[in-house]
Amino acid sequence: MEQNTTPTPAGNNGKNLGIAGMILGIIAIIVSFVPCFGWWAIVIAVVGLVLSAISMSQAKKANAPKGMAIAGLICSALAIIIGGIWIFVIAKAVTEGAEVFKEAMEHSGAMDSLTKAMDQLKDLTDTTTH
Repeated sequence: MEQNTTPTPAGNNGKNLGIAGMILGIIAIIVSFVPCFGWWAIVIAVVGLVLSAISMSQAKKANAPKGMAIAGLICSALAIIIGGIWIFVIAKAVTEGAEVFKEAMEHSGAMDSLTKAMDQLKDLTDTTTH
């Protein structure tokens, strides 16, 4: 009978966490490019960032390769940056759009017509209830 003399590793030295962090980072980058959903990438990327950081720590202690963990950190960080840019762009567009709409309503006289129509409706309902 032969004995197995190959040493078994004490753990996976963070390899699985590094792979998971890298996959989440890649998914987060893809999601971050989708307009109006880019901010969801931040949630995915934060999880990928945490997993990659833990993997990096475990690999450093075991003197194991850190490539997957580094890739996960980079992908997750990029996704967070891109998602943050989307949040800024959408917030800026909504703010400017609201201002433009308000100015257009004031200059068109539509608010005056609407106010007049509401007053007429109020007068009409007041006279019918008495």
